[in-house]
Amino acid sequence: MYSTVYKLFRAPRNRNLKRLTWIAHDIWNYFLGWQRTRYALGLPYMSYNEMSAQFTILRNAHCEVFAHWRELDSWAARQILRRLDMAYDRFFKKKAKRPPKFRSWRKPYSFTMSPSGYGFYGNKVRIHKKHYRFNLSRPILGRIKTVTIKEDSLGDFYMSVVTDHSVSEVPPKTGKAAGFDFGIKTLFTCSDGTLYESPEFYKISMEDLCVAQREHARKVQGSHNRERSRKEVARVHRKIKRQREDHHWKLSKRFVHKYDALYFETLTFEGMKRLWGRKVSDIAPHAFHQKLKHQANKHSKQVDYIDRFEATTKTCSHCGQPQMLIDLSVREWRCPSCKTHHHRDVNAAINILKVGASTFGLEGVRLAIASGPRRLQPKSEPHNPHQKAWDSHVQESPLL
Repeated sequence: MYSTVYKLFRAPRNRNLKRLTWIAHDIWNYFLGWQRTRYALGLPYMSYNEMSAQFTILRNAHCEVFAHWRELDSWAARQILRRLDMAYDRFFKKKAKRPPKFRSWRKPYSFTMSPSGYGFYGNKVRIHKKHYRFNLSRPILGRIKTVTIKEDSLGDFYMSVVTDHSVSEVPPKTGKAAGFDFGIKTLFTCSDGTLYESPEFYKISMEDLCVAQREHARKVQGSHNRERSRKEVARVHRKIKRQREDHHWKLSKRFVHKYDALYFETLTFEGMKRLWGRKVSDIAPHAFHQKLKHQANKHSKQVDYIDRFEATTKTCSHCGQPQMLIDLSVREWRCPSCKTHHHRDVNAAINILKVGASTFGLEGVRLAIASGPRRLQPKSEPHNPHQKAWDSHVQESPLL
């Protein structure tokens, strides 16, 4: 499957899409309320097939009450029921902490259409018998499977097109493996001594966000000026989100092009948020690891995680002697056994690599461990948005 996203041009007819998203909200909230009522009465859970049957009965038998449900394609409406069933299934299997919640009318939503609900004509798309222009930024490859329309917080509509086009992008093997230590000030410390600094996009845009929020707070409730100021706040948040996602995709692709095997610690990011709050949310480590796994699967690379209780920081990577008296304020220390001078994060990254290599095994891959005399200050490599992912480091001859 191959997915591309296109932005629809702003036009007065987009209010029709707004109404369709409102109908999607109504279907979700109606059946969610029905499920909660059945639970309160002690009745069993309604499966997707049962909800689909009840949807047909309600739409046909009570035309005066549910007439607006007919405006949305039947297949698209049943996809909303399928989403609800999948959300409950995740909750029943303990993959989600809580059951699905009611959708707020002020928050955007989306709906997915089958081939009968759309049609493409160049840079125009037909959605429920109405035509909309969109920015054809890249060609649509393959046979179209589904089209999803979604609105953002600024009122812009985006179209996600899923096709059966297959992408084969497997770069040559580099024969390298590396361990990475996660940090707050330094995003990742590699076992070869390279530091990848955190851009801190939220911190950089905090002044603009504070100005926009103060202007929003001064406006009268329900006024048009307050709505315009709300969009300005949403615009700043959208910029931060896009910057962070762009950094995550480029950095993850850089990792998988440079190394064949990558090892990380299993960390509880929710617990870290309780300690450092906004700093961890600004980095968004969980979202980065999701993108990294996607890139690794796409490029046939290996990403593994060691146990979080491994003493990677306090153990000397040279002789293996543990040093117990090390707190967070100690950034550099000397091993009392072998007298080796360590940088805290580089030493932890090397130990992560060694534990990962011994646990998961490496065949034909050499370890990217900092060799020679230990650096007192590791080399820092900030993210360069203008540098391609397949830089000169990737084009080195692999040692297999």
